[in-house]
Amino acid sequence: MSITVENVTYIYDRKSKHAKKALDDVSFMIRKGETIGIMGKTGSGKSTLINLLGNLRKPTSRSYTH
Repeated sequence: MSITVENVTYIYDRKSKHAKKALDDVSFMIRKGETIGIMGKTGSGKSTLINLLGNLRKPTSRSYTH
């Protein structure tokens, strides 16, 4: 099984004047047997991405398959 993520965007508080884009048009593929690491600065969207993949949050816009 592979995971393909295409054009995923997530915006916190998107209906308020304090909206903040955490992910913007993110795309990648993880093939069966691959090991990956997710790195970045504080506030770069790492936890948001993992929450989306685990279905703990729903993306603002997306196209991905498991």
